[in-house]
Amino acid sequence: MVETVSTYESLRQIVAARIDGADAPVLIAIAGPPASGKSTLAERLVADLDAAGIETRFCPMDGFHLTNAQLGERDLRDVKGRIDTFDADAFVTSVRRLKERRPFWWPLYSRHRHEPIPEGTRVSGGEKAFVIEGNYVLESAEPWATAAAGFGLCIFADASDDELRNRLLARHQKSGRSPGEALAKIEHTDLPNAQAIRNGRLPEDILYLEQTDV
Repeated sequence: MVETVSTYESLRQIVAARIDGADAPVLIAIAGPPASGKSTLAERLVADLDAAGIETRFCPMDGFHLTNAQLGERDLRDVKGRIDTFDADAFVTSVRRLKERRPFWWPLYSRHRHEPIPEGTRVSGGEKAFVIEGNYVLESAEPWATAAAGFGLCIFADASDDELRNRLLARHQKSGRSPGEALAKIEHTDLPNAQAIRNGRLPEDILYLEQTDV
C-alpha cells in the first residue's frame, strides 16, 4: 500500500528507519516530474542522513543524459530531458555496481556546460545508503525496471502542474531562455514528460506531496 507523506520530517524518519538494521547498501529511489522538488528533497535527505552518522551518497540520474553531440546526431536536441535522451543501459549498469560495493565514478550533469561529466562523484563502496534521484528512476519500461528491482525504498515526489509550470519557467529563464522559449519547452516537452512519468511509473512505497518547507 502506498503511504502518502506531507512533511519532510515524517519522510526522514521513515527513510532512517528503513536503513536502520538493513544490509548495506540501501538504495533509496526518488522519482518525480521535472521541478517537483525531488533534487532538493534528495540532497536534504543525504545531508541529514550523513549528519546522523549514516554514510550516504547522492546519485542523480541526470549524469546519464546523452551528450549534446549524441542528441544532435539523433535529432533529439529539442526534446532533451525526455526518456529517450538518457543512456538507460549505462544507468542500469551503474545501479548494479552500487549494490556490488566496489569503487567507481558516478556521472553528474553540469548545468553550466549542459553536458554530462563522466567522473562526477566518487563511490567508495563503503557507503551505507545511496539516494538515487531522477525523473525516470521508477520507470516501468525496460531496461529502467531492471534497475528499480534493486531499490530498497521508492519515493515519488509530485506537485500540481501549475506549480511545476511556475518553477520551470523560472529555471529555464535563469539558464538563458527567453520567456517565449521557456514556455514553449514547458508546454511541448516538460509537462508532457511530467504526465508520462506519472503514468509510466512503477508503484512507489511513498507518495510525497511537496510542502513549502522542502
